[in-house]
Amino acid sequence: MIIGDTVHRKMVFHQRVKDFAIPFKKRVQTLTYTDPEKRTIKGVAAIDNDFSHASANITDGGVGYSYVTVRMKSQRHHPLNFEVEIYV
Repeated sequence: MIIGDTVHRKMVFHQRVKDFAIPFKKRVQTLTYTDPEKRTIKGVAAIDNDFSHASANITDGGVGYSYVTVRMKSQRHHPLNFEVEIYV
């Protein structure tokens, strides 16, 4: 998932989100970022490193705000492995 503009923007946050697989279960993680300088977020990228058809959604804030909450969910039986990047 890439929302907004990430080209030629300053990356202010980068984090890898990983969680192991559990048989018959989906893994769900939530990541919240608030910019300490209250800068407006211009882009959010959440990339599935395993190409496992996992999903990522912005549940609060995002582009145009100074904070964002990203919810990531794996496919059943698969681990969660995302790279989350925030650009201003």
